[in-house]
Amino acid sequence: MRPDSRAVAAADLDRDGRIDLVIATNNGPPVILMNYLATAGQWVELELVGSRSNRDAVGTEVRLTAGGKLMTRTVEAGSGYSAQSAHALHFGLGQASALESLEVRWPSGEVQEYSGKALQELLPINERSRLGEGDEDAATGEAAT
Repeated sequence: MRPDSRAVAAADLDRDGRIDLVIATNNGPPVILMNYLATAGQWVELELVGSRSNRDAVGTEVRLTAGGKLMTRTVEAGSGYSAQSAHALHFGLGQASALESLEVRWPSGEVQEYSGKALQELLPINERSRLGEGDEDAATGEAAT
């Protein structure tokens, strides 16, 4: 008998640029679906940490242009019933060779703009800091040394 599924969360569990799924079940173990698609394109994930705005960056809007295409993501507080997907914003970029532009609009009203950043990686962005060079470590909140 199959367990009854209750919730699903999405995240890049193995940091290979492909979104994986975890399905919570009722009276059974979780089901993990790893994405091993052979032809993954370019990607970037952004880990946002607010300082003037809320620390979780809820409400922050990111506009990214790559390969001539504009993509927009907004950090949300929740993603569904009984599950929470990854907090990082994931952008699949297809065959783009570079990030043409990246704009981060924080709830505080601050706007940060970047261009020419590397693809295929997790980039921390701290409010009021340069991309990848925040005053605090995005994962721990500890001061950078």
